[in-house]
Amino acid sequence: MRITAWIGCAWWTLGCVACGGSSSDGGPPGAGGGAATGTATTGTGGAAATSGVGGSAGGAGGAGGANGAGGANGAGGAGGAGGAPRELHVDTSSPELSEIRFKPSEIDPEVSDRDLEQVALLDTRVARFAGKLVVTLSGSSQPPGPLDLTRFVAARGFHAFAVAYKNDYDIVQNDPDTFGDARLEAFDGQDHTALIEVTRADSIETRLAKALAHLKEVHPRGDWGYFLEDDGSPRWSVIIFSGHSHGASSAARIGKVVRLDRVVSLAGPRDTNPVSATWLSEPSATPVDRMFGLTGERDEQHRDHLKAFDLIGLPGELVEVDVPGAAPPYGGSHRLALKDGDHGAAGNCGAHVAVCEAMFGLPLP
Repeated sequence: MRITAWIGCAWWTLGCVACGGSSSDGGPPGAGGGAATGTATTGTGGAAATSGVGGSAGGAGGAGGANGAGGANGAGGAGGAGGAPRELHVDTSSPELSEIRFKPSEIDPEVSDRDLEQVALLDTRVARFAGKLVVTLSGSSQPPGPLDLTRFVAARGFHAFAVAYKNDYDIVQNDPDTFGDARLEAFDGQDHTALIEVTRADSIETRLAKALAHLKEVHPRGDWGYFLEDDGSPRWSVIIFSGHSHGASSAARIGKVVRLDRVVSLAGPRDTNPVSATWLSEPSATPVDRMFGLTGERDEQHRDHLKAFDLIGLPGELVEVDVPGAAPPYGGSHRLALKDGDHGAAGNCGAHVAVCEAMFGLPLP
């Protein structure tokens, strides 16, 4: 494990000899790096969560709904988490960008697959914290990331975590159920399909919970424990899943079975070729008005993305966001397109700041 802290132009590395690199995205919004001015304020405790599948809504600061029976993950859909019981308490006395890297096996001896270096980022130089955690999911067979996306959200007041997960398999299938079953198994580590084998220790759900507990211990100044329930499970109501390509579809799939704060899919979702996946039209624990999709019109998968937007039921009509006159909130549409964008461009938030900030709920209320 290594912890790298960037303070102004100086850096400090804890627990190792090597240190990670910095990024021009490390500073607060619009600053392009460099030291921030003023003292960061704490985020809010969060509003009451909408009910999960089969669960009832929790009151602000309440316990949340019970797990529903017979949810899509086989164990019953997760109930509403309830409002966060307290405010976020991040220590901003020494403003810095902290980058914590560790492999899943360093905190869990049962890990057996995709044991790649994960990255957690928190920038206490920002003017204000979102009080939300963004979990990023990388594309097919890619290492944890995309790190440009992870850095983008960290620079805007989010806690950010790039998780290592099962993404090194061919998702294109003729069986409409296999798409969703594989992505679900990668998330919860339960046996949903013969296409892949994912243990609980190798699942996104377990790795996220273990990572947050680890970060709570090694980086207490960041208050990573805010994103955990009392039982050690992730507090889904204050967590955003975002990903690129394969990760874009997996983020939306996860939003179908747990009630997230929102889902941001870049160059996705897809799972509509050669057949359309069953999961796309299933009921969603995360309301569709909390889900966003961005596609490039020069992307070979563009038409597949449009099919997925329709099947999920994303609000609005397709809006081109890179043409003259286009500006947030884009007529309230959650179906967004880059007229001149390809597959990679849709994942490049640094080049399309306005649309990415809008999808992540910025500016903060």
